[in-house]
Amino acid sequence: MKIGVLPTENMLPEVAYMKLAWALGHTSNLDEVKKIMLTPIAGEITEREPHNGYIILQGGIPEVDEFVNRYLR
Repeated sequence: MKIGVLPTENMLPEVAYMKLAWALGHTSNLDEVKKIMLTPIAGEITEREPHNGYIILQGGIPEVDEFVNRYLR
C-alpha cells in the first residue's frame, strides 16, 4: 500500500488493466486515477470471497471442503 498498490477487492486482473488504461487515458493526476479505479462503474468491484467461496456458491462438495479444511487451517 505504501508504494501505491490499490486494493480493488475481487476485480479481475484483465478488468483492472483495462480500467487503468482508460483512467490514464483521461487524466495524469494520480489522485484522480485512484478515484476512478476505486469507483465501481459496472459491478466490477466485489467483496473478496473466502478460500472456499466458489464451492459454497456451487452448493458445496463435502469431500472437497473436507480436503481444503484439512490443509488450509
